[in-house]
Amino acid sequence: MTRRGWVAGCLAALVLLLVPVGLVPLITGHGQPRTTPISVDDYYALDGPLTCESEVKEVPTLPLEAEPTALLVCADADGSMPWTAPTHLVEGDLSGLVTALSVLEPAPDQPYDCTFQGGPAYDLLLRFSRNRFARIHGDIGGCGVVTVASGDWFGAQGVLDVVIAAVVEQRSRSKPPKTVQRVDLDCNAGLESASGWPISLTGDVADLTRLVSCWQPGAPQLGAWTEAAVPPEAVRILARDIARLASTSTDPAELRCPGGPRSHYFQQLIGQTAWGDFLMVPGECRRFYASMSSDEPPPVWIPSPSAQRILDDLRR
Repeated sequence: MTRRGWVAGCLAALVLLLVPVGLVPLITGHGQPRTTPISVDDYYALDGPLTCESEVKEVPTLPLEAEPTALLVCADADGSMPWTAPTHLVEGDLSGLVTALSVLEPAPDQPYDCTFQGGPAYDLLLRFSRNRFARIHGDIGGCGVVTVASGDWFGAQGVLDVVIAAVVEQRSRSKPPKTVQRVDLDCNAGLESASGWPISLTGDVADLTRLVSCWQPGAPQLGAWTEAAVPPEAVRILARDIARLASTSTDPAELRCPGGPRSHYFQQLIGQTAWGDFLMVPGECRRFYASMSSDEPPPVWIPSPSAQRILDDLRR
């Protein structure tokens, strides 16, 4: 029997919704250990609301034995790429997540080779019926594995893609919350980390409600960013302009730097959406990239004359 099979067998007593009781050790008055039954409901119970700080037990093994009723995705700060996760529960049909987890390939027990790419790490906190909760960890960086109590499984990117799609789908039929926790829009915060700003993997530029413009001249004068808050009306104009004009068909070589290389500069917008997402729209001269939340080539935004005037004013 392999190590994975042995571990999975030991954890079988904890499989969700299948086994009614398990055993936990206690110490008697004579110092001798004894056991007392603890229900699976108690083992996977959670005191208080579900948050990213909640202490939640790991899922015993995959595939899941039951479909969760809700999930909360949390960013793991120990991943190789900082990111900001959505803050609200995803509820309803999560069969897509169950399917994505069911087709994962188990990682071998022995050491194996893989491409050590970078990427965000995450925790999926799952709520099941009867007030049961369990956790699944994933890390797109490294070997791209999903981790549960019985071991590792390949496919962290695909699982996160399904989760992000569920977040976007729920938002499409919901209204943004009335209030969100405000993030610090600091132009120079990204300089403190080699990986840059912790941008969101969700979010639409059309939903931007706050913006800060960050500017610096071109090389060899790179250094701290000069920042300027964007007035609310200008935020709406720029957000509409990006949503209307950003296109993957735009020539990414188009720069149109006025004054030529001597007048080259970098300008980027960092902002927050009505959903609380942190977004970044980086650019140089008059070419911007409208999305930095995926590995796909981002759409290019060439601002309209009215939007460009706003951007120029923010650099003065």
